[in-house]
Amino acid sequence: MTVFRIPVVYDDSSKPGRRELGLAGLRTGLTKVFDGVVRRSERVGEVAELMGLGLEDVRLPVYDEAEVEVEPGDVVYVTGESGGGKSLLIRHLAAEMAKHPDFAPVAASWNVKVRRDRPLIDLVGGDVYQGVETLSAAGLSDVFTWFRCFDELSDGQRMRFIFAKAVGSGAKTVVLDEFCSSLDRETAKATAYTLQRFARKRKTTLIAATAVNDLLEDLNPSLYIVKHFGPRLEVNRLDPKPKPCSLLNKVLVEEGSTEDWRLLSFLHYRSHRLGGVVRIFRAVLEGRVVGVVVYSNPYLKPAGFSRFFDTEWYLTQRFGNVLRIQRVVVHPSFRGIGVARKLLQMSMPRLDVAFVEILSSMEKLVPFTKGFMHRFVADTAPAKKARLEEFRSMFGIDLQKHGVAEVMGFIARRGMLGTLRKWLRLTRAEMLYYLLAPIAFEKQVRRKTRK
Repeated sequence: MTVFRIPVVYDDSSKPGRRELGLAGLRTGLTKVFDGVVRRSERVGEVAELMGLGLEDVRLPVYDEAEVEVEPGDVVYVTGESGGGKSLLIRHLAAEMAKHPDFAPVAASWNVKVRRDRPLIDLVGGDVYQGVETLSAAGLSDVFTWFRCFDELSDGQRMRFIFAKAVGSGAKTVVLDEFCSSLDRETAKATAYTLQRFARKRKTTLIAATAVNDLLEDLNPSLYIVKHFGPRLEVNRLDPKPKPCSLLNKVLVEEGSTEDWRLLSFLHYRSHRLGGVVRIFRAVLEGRVVGVVVYSNPYLKPAGFSRFFDTEWYLTQRFGNVLRIQRVVVHPSFRGIGVARKLLQMSMPRLDVAFVEILSSMEKLVPFTKGFMHRFVADTAPAKKARLEEFRSMFGIDLQKHGVAEVMGFIARRGMLGTLRKWLRLTRAEMLYYLLAPIAFEKQVRRKTRK
């Protein structure tokens, strides 16, 4: 077993028949043969006798002077038959890379230590933003999972959290065994896509080994290794180019309904109820609804509106010219691959309005509108904060955490509508519009539809 850092000749698979000279970041050779019988027993001897074998004749070659060359920043996909020796290879690579300054330190999935008594969001990243980014890259992209502990996860989620711990460790090289092997294939492809993008963004060398061979397009490796049973090993250096996730090409954006919203509403981090709905669109992947966006009529004076609109025009002309993204939700298995962006970009041109606005808390953590919508972070004014806190204390519900319809329904069930009217008259008239204009507009639309 030897390691060389010398000029090597390799095949360029993008140009068949061409061989080029290059400098190896790490070129390692491996020979491994399982000789004889480690532990003898009566049955071992009986089987050997029946087959006419001497115990010293039991010999299985796994690697025969195999050579692998890895460059810093490579994404390496190791696949092949179960029992073929993939784990043996990547553990050898991890051990040799740990000695090489271009690759060390090395984080390996089988060495990851996990605390079981803390929420996941506490265990990765230097701060909340890094934690969310790292968990999302490993396919753990919903807030409900971030708040759970390791023992509360499914086996597939535990595997992805171990991946998150490894890639978020700050190591130069990350080695993952049994990569996405226990996940359904759609989730596996999405995870492969988001994880390789995360690694490339940080110039981390990523090695992923798994018996499943359907991740080539989404892992988009620069080095593709196929390990067959026995000593046969195929090593192919590729020339990967940035490209979208293979699943995204299959996603269709269609007109939707409240039924589509109900399918995914439980995944939204805020209220599941809607108010003032104008249009709904859905993202469909091979017959399955994987995303929904709900467009509604705008608020009276949303935070930051004057940064983009003339105040007088907005107050008098917004209906018919502006729609608000009230809710957008994507199934956790498909977040990070561009479904939300595609859903918005393909539905907005069908709205027949000049402007679309969104007020989103999640945008601070996951900027899914970045690049195609103007963005502005608005802090709640002190006077408004005080008024909202007064409302919460008086009526027992938070205006910032629940939809208009839910707030009104809650107050009505408590028999406090009269108190609400008095409070509105004593405070500011605009609060009345903030609460009731969306519902009033929805009723107006329904009346016109009946006519």
